[in-house]
Amino acid sequence: MKVVSVLCCALLAQPALALSFDYRIGATGFTEDEHGIVIHAHEPLKLEVRPGGRVWPPLVVDDGGRIYAGGTVIDALSGRVLQAGGGGAIAMPYGIQVVPEAGGYRFRNRATPGRDCLLPLSKLNAGGGKPALQAMKDANVMFASSPRGVVGLATHFGADGKVSGYTASLIDTVTCKLAHSTPLGNRDLLVELAASKAGGWWITGSVEQTLLRSADGRRWRKVALPAQVSSLVSSYAVNDKEIWLAAAQGGDADDKPYMLSYSGDGGASWASLRRDDPLLGRLPPAWLEGQRRRAGDGD
Repeated sequence: MKVVSVLCCALLAQPALALSFDYRIGATGFTEDEHGIVIHAHEPLKLEVRPGGRVWPPLVVDDGGRIYAGGTVIDALSGRVLQAGGGGAIAMPYGIQVVPEAGGYRFRNRATPGRDCLLPLSKLNAGGGKPALQAMKDANVMFASSPRGVVGLATHFGADGKVSGYTASLIDTVTCKLAHSTPLGNRDLLVELAASKAGGWWITGSVEQTLLRSADGRRWRKVALPAQVSSLVSSYAVNDKEIWLAAAQGGDADDKPYMLSYSGDGGASWASLRRDDPLLGRLPPAWLEGQRRRAGDGD
């Protein structure tokens, strides 16, 4: 399952969005431009592209072909709305909902019906004094769910208002306690937290070209990336071996400034894909950034 966050410099590093373009997940169409995304389900849904490229409400596609857009859940194969949004809840895969409130984030877990809990924003030490909702809109707090649980990525700010570091936390959504927290320092501009069923969680950094992966939400390791990558935008881990990258390409790559790269060995080696590369046939359907780029290339 994939939690998609189009953040920071994403709009600068993907195919030009001056004109709208279309792509599909299953049988459900998407139309996108620099202002927003329209999901052409049975009940069309429009999402906002905020300054810096952040999509709001959050947009997620899981491995089973379900689209999560805010509180709305759509079956991509039929376009049928499975769950209507409302009440400020943000739906996540595996039966998780998170509701930003004045004091923090209220979690609801389908596995424990009738029970919910509140995770205070202060526990995350995030947001620079912003309300919980605004912190999510600005991507200072991100969440990604997998069968193993929920991980939150919190951005910390110093007294000068600048980013001072990040923490990745494994969250118990029944008690709203932090089962484990990992300080990540301030090594990069971290723009994406995502997860898939077999690939665990990962965090993407766009300045120093960072990819951090975790199978359990507790221990994180850095993956070696191709030297020619510049301005990493998004990643997708299918499993322990298969990893995809979307980035701007540095050097003299004027013919293909927006690169897609693939590794089939966990990052030990990488292939930069051309438009007609047969590997593109294995592009994960749930990876929205990959689908955008393929549509933007005219494929």
